[in-house]
Amino acid sequence: MTSVSKMDVNKCFPSSFRWSVKDQALLQICSFPVPSVSSEQILVKNECLVFAQMPKRISVSTHYHETGMGEKGDLARNVLDSSHLISVLKFCVAEGCFELGRSYHALIAKIGLDEDGFVGTSLIDMYAKCGDMDSAVALFNQMPHLDVASCNCLISGYASCGLFDEAFSFFMKFDSFGNKPNPYTYSTMLAICGTLSAIEEGKQLHAQVVKMQHLSETAVSNVLLTMYGKCGAMEDAESLFKRLLQRNLISWTAIINGLYKHEDFEKAMRLFCLMRENGIEPNEYTFTIALASCGSVKNLDNGRLLHALVIKRGMALGEFVGTAIIDMYCELGQMDDAEKQFKGMGTLASKVSWNALTKGLVHNEKANEALDAFSEMVRKDAVCDEFTFSIILKACASLPSFTSSQQIHARVVKANFDTNMHVGSSLIEAYTKCGSVEDAERVFSRISVPDVISWNSVIKACSQNTNPRRAISLFRGMIHKGFRPTGSTFLAVLSACSHSGKIQDGLEIFQSMVREFGILPEEAHYSCMVDLLGRSGQLEKALDFINNLPIEPTASIWTPLLAACRCHNNLQMAEFVAKHILALDPNAAPVYVTLSNMYAEARQLVDAENQRKLMKLKEVTKEPGCSWIEVKNKIHKFFSHDRTHPESAKIYNKLNQVMMQIKDKASTNANPLYAEDDSCLYHSEKLAVCFGLISLPAGKPVRVFKNLRVCTDCHMFMKFASMITERVIVLSDNYRFHHFNKGCCSCRDYW
Repeated sequence: MTSVSKMDVNKCFPSSFRWSVKDQALLQICSFPVPSVSSEQILVKNECLVFAQMPKRISVSTHYHETGMGEKGDLARNVLDSSHLISVLKFCVAEGCFELGRSYHALIAKIGLDEDGFVGTSLIDMYAKCGDMDSAVALFNQMPHLDVASCNCLISGYASCGLFDEAFSFFMKFDSFGNKPNPYTYSTMLAICGTLSAIEEGKQLHAQVVKMQHLSETAVSNVLLTMYGKCGAMEDAESLFKRLLQRNLISWTAIINGLYKHEDFEKAMRLFCLMRENGIEPNEYTFTIALASCGSVKNLDNGRLLHALVIKRGMALGEFVGTAIIDMYCELGQMDDAEKQFKGMGTLASKVSWNALTKGLVHNEKANEALDAFSEMVRKDAVCDEFTFSIILKACASLPSFTSSQQIHARVVKANFDTNMHVGSSLIEAYTKCGSVEDAERVFSRISVPDVISWNSVIKACSQNTNPRRAISLFRGMIHKGFRPTGSTFLAVLSACSHSGKIQDGLEIFQSMVREFGILPEEAHYSCMVDLLGRSGQLEKALDFINNLPIEPTASIWTPLLAACRCHNNLQMAEFVAKHILALDPNAAPVYVTLSNMYAEARQLVDAENQRKLMKLKEVTKEPGCSWIEVKNKIHKFFSHDRTHPESAKIYNKLNQVMMQIKDKASTNANPLYAEDDSCLYHSEKLAVCFGLISLPAGKPVRVFKNLRVCTDCHMFMKFASMITERVIVLSDNYRFHHFNKGCCSCRDYW
């Protein structure tokens, strides 16, 4: 027999391993060198760790085969009793020492203990829970006597390996093995039903549980509660809960968690209070659910009471409860309290805690603070996962910050998350919001297995950046690859058709929503179709479309028709549409402004002034135009005629220079850019672009963002500026992106 060195033996075990008396005896029996150990290391309680991994295990089998059991076999039987072997196999399962378990199986077979029912069941359990179901099934088929425990081991193994169909098939044959399912069997099967949301199968099992009188088993009833909760059948869960004679902490937690998942947060909180009144003290998991429910119902007072309670229980700084407190305060908008809780956790704050804080900052529109938190997270070497990157990229998108998006993208690549579909979708969204459709498409091409969200993101990127042909092409490619489009997919494609004048394509795609994919249009889809028809000048068709809708038209459906009337100078229809909008939303400031401007252009100055008076009388305020640009990782904001910026003198000087150059290029002074009224001359987007021209390196694109729709005057200015300065200017308004280059705009003046 080949011998194994002392070093080879010790390789199989952790440094903390201590050899027991039985372990050393076993090694001697099998002719292995015995490690030298001190008396302190001989601990019987560690006798789970025993047989060493042998490079040539077959030699052991051959040795026993050639010599028979003999003296060493008898000694092995005396040293290795079944209880010791069962303990070892349990250890192999707990620690994932599969090879060690296989080695023990070889020894068990040679000393003849594999015929022991308890040892055989433990072997099945070991193979099943280590994922080798083929070996588990083979052992099961060789068992001389099959009891409930061995059957349960196989079902549990199928469940842990995700082989749910096999588990159900085996359960259906349970009686053929001469056994009846016991409470553990039903608990396992009900857990599978919960995982699969298989409510009908779960109810059938429930009926069997009642018939077999196992419902009195608290463990079974708790799994039933959990199953109903996961399946969203809360009426059944509550009915069962009320009938339970014995309720423990798990029972209460299961029903409370089910209500929380079902978004019945107030009832979840009531049951949490009732649980405490019944003398059941919550554990960390129960507190976590209660804190989450409290945040969802926006109840700050109860939130503070819960916080005080977990402090009293000594749980406030733990990873799970502590993070739940951060989440709760973030949901309640109390970011100071959330940050105080986070700091209080100190080194106990995990990546989940960091993610909760960052998510809360983004959710509460504190994107810059979220970026600062992420930087601190990186400095402290906290682990960043896909959730971390997805959240921080949302912060980049909300600013939007092209520089930050690029920096985060570099970290994503370094962390090997660039092919992850969730991170990829967030990257696409960030680049889309920054107006860089090229980067968005590049990210999409790197995603290993794109999902529907990824497809939607890249289609939206092309749609918003005036590349309708590419958006439609991606849409058709998505369907060709077997992906089912969602309502969001259709909204992005219809928007692309609308902003590019592709009327026929838009109509066909809209009709295919219901006809081919069974997706019922929502308000946003109807609004997009009105925009599609109205923008192309088909105002009467757009009005007919609204009048024949299967739903009551909302203000957002009427609004694009008003914009179309403004674009095509149809004052009569504009008045009609405005009445409908104001009837639904009396404080819609854009309606008054649009009508006032149209009256002014039609020389109906009295009517124009009346609209202004109506706004004052009704205290309707127009949102001021604001533009912003990112320079050197800092966002600079500008308003119309703004002179508060430190570089104002240089900005206005640059604007005047550009205007002079434009005048030299222009063929006539009749161009609206040169009107005596300079109200448009100092619009916020012009100031932001000029600041970019004097601050950014030569040749670098100027990216400006605006909260309102860009006016005709500024659109014309950007075209000339891009030609004169030889710069790409990217301007995003609240409708779309405009990419200006060499005197042309990507929208082709169809906006």
